[in-house]
Amino acid sequence: MLTKKLMIPVLVISGLLSCKGGFRTGTKKDLGNGIITTWTNIEPQEVLRVMNNEVVSHNQVVLGESFAVINRGVEGLITKDGKVSVGCSLVITDSSGKTMLSEPDLFKGNDVWDEEKARELKCTINTGKPMDWEQEYKIVVTFWDKYGKGKLENRLTTHIQDIP
Repeated sequence: MLTKKLMIPVLVISGLLSCKGGFRTGTKKDLGNGIITTWTNIEPQEVLRVMNNEVVSHNQVVLGESFAVINRGVEGLITKDGKVSVGCSLVITDSSGKTMLSEPDLFKGNDVWDEEKARELKCTINTGKPMDWEQEYKIVVTFWDKYGKGKLENRLTTHIQDIP
């Protein structure tokens, strides 16, 4: 069992200010769920790994199951007429670096929302063939602001298991 100390996200933030406004960049590594989040101008307050509607602090997934990477309390998206526009890419590679899946924009065609709906950015990852059990996969989920220059990237590793 993880101690509460390990479940507290490690936060590193650096900022540069220009005369026309702020430029924010930073990195968070959550020692509990293993997600490393980097951002430029789009900052999440909390990053979660959710499986079966439960927040989990491990990286094991049964082959055929799904889980979500959720960024909550997102700030910094540019709004136009009360709307934001966000893209989401997903890349999954195996332990040898071979790309198993590369989707350049999962939100394409459905990427403009009311500002309040975009306070939570979520990507659901489905497991299955060509993935194989007892293998590890690297996952990169990238969200970007289509109205601005902001970007938020979640990097994580997932270990696929056989039925427990």
